Amino acid sequence: MAKKSDGTRNFYRFVAVIGVVVIGSLGYSFISAAPGLNTAPYHKPAPPASKCMECHMSGEDKTPIMPHRPMGTCTGCHKPYKMD
Repeated sequence: MAKKSDGTRNFYRFVAVIGVVVIGSLGYSFISAAPGLNTAPYHKPAPPASKCMECHMSGEDKTPIMPHRPMGTCTGCHKPYKMD
């Protein structure tokens, strides 16, 4: 088999770097897509996940439905507001 030229090897390295950058940026975008918790008083401090699910799975009081499966905690993805 013929040896690959340096130009071909550099091209594949360049494409691999671009692929890693694109996959990294998509991953970061996916992770940071969750909105922050609302500034309403009932979100300060962040309630336990069971309390969140009571409101967001029942749809009462004009709360938005939870568009994902229940997780162990909400603040893993949804950033809590800092107490001022």
